[in-house]
Amino acid sequence: MYCPLHILYFIKYSISVLILEDSLVDYIFLSREVPLSLSILRFIKENNFPYTEILRFSENQFKSFLQSLKDNYKIQIKNIEKKISNFNTKNNKNTFDRIEKEIEICKQNSINCLSYFNNNYPQLLKRIKLPPKLVFIKGSIQLHDEKAVAIIGTRNPTPYGAEMAKQIAKRLSKLGFTIISGFARGIDTIAIKSALDNGGRAIGIIASGILNLYPKENETLVKRLVSNGALISERFPSRSVTKNALQIRNRITSGLALGNIFVEGNRFSGSKWQLRYGKEQGRISIAVKPIGDYEQAHVPNLVINQERGPVISDIDDVDYIAEILMNELAERKNLISEKDRIISKQTNLFKFG
Repeated sequence: MYCPLHILYFIKYSISVLILEDSLVDYIFLSREVPLSLSILRFIKENNFPYTEILRFSENQFKSFLQSLKDNYKIQIKNIEKKISNFNTKNNKNTFDRIEKEIEICKQNSINCLSYFNNNYPQLLKRIKLPPKLVFIKGSIQLHDEKAVAIIGTRNPTPYGAEMAKQIAKRLSKLGFTIISGFARGIDTIAIKSALDNGGRAIGIIASGILNLYPKENETLVKRLVSNGALISERFPSRSVTKNALQIRNRITSGLALGNIFVEGNRFSGSKWQLRYGKEQGRISIAVKPIGDYEQAHVPNLVINQERGPVISDIDDVDYIAEILMNELAERKNLISEKDRIISKQTNLFKFG
């Protein structure tokens, strides 16, 4: 069988082929509908293979292409037969009409739909495990938003927890930190509102589509948020929230931050997902010290007793936490610079004078 990789290399090097900017519609089809993993999408992009040409493959060519990536390039590919079946839906006009409609909805509502390879895609997210292949952003993410901290906790805070979240967000905003949260009711919303009330920036990571906000009561806060930060989602704008989306959005909340401040949360709290992703990503876990033995003290006590993380006992401790976070930012910048230097050195090996 004629291997599609040969076709791809012909496309890449043939002077008769004009390489045009890839269609976002094609990218969404391949990344969401098929779906191809980020490893495969990277391979396609790094070798300058237009997505449009991939979509011209026959069923057998696409199957051979995937098998070749698996056998020759050692890219792990699960459910090949299912992907082939999904690939064949390219012939269904309704599939692409639906994707085009979603993109048009984004344009009409000033929502940026960014592929992983878009220059405006948040760079911090590229460095986490399982980065989103596609993100929807209303508002803006600015360069200084790299100086960010996540404040998260229960939807049902105690008066103490609510006040601590408010005062911590206020102080960190005054120190120039962007406040990140899951935009859920309770601690998350209190932290974002406090940041905005005090002239700071905030970023909300939601598990629903941006136009189908969960929780609904935060719709009044969205206008302020997108004027001084951003609302981010992985889901198409009109999609509703799911349990899985609530869990996996925590990797983004943590991924954009230098550290995670856990205010309150019981043993069933979704904050435990944030703690898990934060550990995987090497983020600092910080706890607000509980003032007794009560249900919402469970997550902060996990951070204190198991993670041995820094503790905020009163607002005066926030400045010390800020120093820790700034040291983390400096180390991160040094690490990124070193990685870029190594990549540049490796690239130079392939340059011929």
